[in-house]
Amino acid sequence: MLRFLVPLFVFSSVALADFREFKAVPVNAELGAKLTRAADASVKDFPRLTADNLALSVIDLSKPDSPVRADYHGDASFYPASVIKLFFMVETYRQGKLTPEIERALREMIQVSDNDATAFLVDILTDTCSGSELEGKALEDFIDRRRKLNRYFATLGYDISAMMKPWSFGPFGRDMQAMGENKVNRNRASANSFASLLLWIVRRHAISPQASDAMMSLLERPLSPPRPTENQVKEFFGESLPPGTKLWSKEGDTSEVRHDAAYLELPSGRKLVVVILTRGAADEKTLLPAIGKRLLAELEASK
Repeated sequence: MLRFLVPLFVFSSVALADFREFKAVPVNAELGAKLTRAADASVKDFPRLTADNLALSVIDLSKPDSPVRADYHGDASFYPASVIKLFFMVETYRQGKLTPEIERALREMIQVSDNDATAFLVDILTDTCSGSELEGKALEDFIDRRRKLNRYFATLGYDISAMMKPWSFGPFGRDMQAMGENKVNRNRASANSFASLLLWIVRRHAISPQASDAMMSLLERPLSPPRPTENQVKEFFGESLPPGTKLWSKEGDTSEVRHDAAYLELPSGRKLVVVILTRGAADEKTLLPAIGKRLLAELEASK
């Protein structure tokens, strides 16, 4: 009889992985009230930022054995811009074919958010390539292969779309066809989905402890001094952090959206996953630092 216990335990661990691991973290009403106050104040500060165009998700990991979480519109779907590269990163480590060029592309994709590096990885991950328009079964097969990541992450409880390359000026050709009518296949994700992914990585549960450590290394944002090439702290959430904070993050911004997804360790000892997604005020370069300051003031008050 005992010989069946180990396989059952392993299966249970896998079944709770990722988004279900996030859902297992208790929702804390006090933390939720703090997020709501920070959100309400931020909407008041930035009139173009309506309540339905703001989403927050926070996980407090300060007590590793008893984490808590809360969100504000955390399950709302947003165009994720470059934050979707977190999912591409995880899938790259899952497939495990880490050649020197793939490792170089990972660094460029995460550390400086390069879209060419990302396009290279999406082609490899989905066994596709961009090009001229396709017809019939060829187009159907192309779109089906591009849905590979969606299918995998769905098995982990996610409701996301991560099948389109981030473009600076595109898409074109078959990528435009794959977008679908009314952009139905456009990338999409929620604040809670990104918080879950970061939780998985921070806990060293993502793919393997070694892969999680490698992902954390890619996401690290030195603050004092910052890297000379750093482009994801100033004008983003990292700008709001007090001296002495340690930060791991990935931002995303377009003319439509301005986002950040982060794990941080504050000088106070607080350890937090923080995700901020916004629409409608993407050109406001003070937006994410201001929201961050509001949020941290609430979170650090009466700990």
